[in-house]
Amino acid sequence: MPKNKKKKTIRRRRPLYKRPLFVLFLIIFVFATGLLVAKFLDEKGKVPNPSASSEVEEKKEAPEKPEEKKSEEKKEEASAPESSDSSPDGKTPEKYDGENANLSESLTGSISSARFSGEKLIIRVNIDQYLSSGTCSLTLSDGASSLSKTANLVPEAATSSCEGFDIPAIELENFSRPIYINLTLTSGDRSGTLEGSVE
Repeated sequence: MPKNKKKKTIRRRRPLYKRPLFVLFLIIFVFATGLLVAKFLDEKGKVPNPSASSEVEEKKEAPEKPEEKKSEEKKEEASAPESSDSSPDGKTPEKYDGENANLSESLTGSISSARFSGEKLIIRVNIDQYLSSGTCSLTLSDGASSLSKTANLVPEAATSSCEGFDIPAIELENFSRPIYINLTLTSGDRSGTLEGSVE
């Protein structure tokens, strides 16, 4: 008797594009790639930002007439006082809040540092005005003894400073504390005095 042969059924696999998990993965991959490309192009400025362009359009105003522009410029020039103390490179000094320090009749500033460091007394001075030349005359006193030094003024961008004083401590060995600082600034026909002390 012949044996019953079971028929082998060949199960065919579905192609990849018909599998739901593969299709879902493909959709997510395409979406993520699109987001990355859009972000890259947006950072490079190739894709305009719609909200930014609408803000630019809102800020656009009707162009000014040439006559109005000229009259405004003349008003600004008339209201801005010209300073004779402009810097050598032609730039005007920085504007201060309140009055312009360069127009002051006397020189003003501050002693930014007055301290012993190692074997030296270091004194640094900031001057509010822009000055192209001048001198800083320093007098140190403790009531009984005194010592005088001179340094040149140094012009900076919009202000000035003294070259600085580095006084050897040995020159002050007879001084008692506190040591009083009197600093006279001179430039042209203007002068000013700064005072301080070293404890």
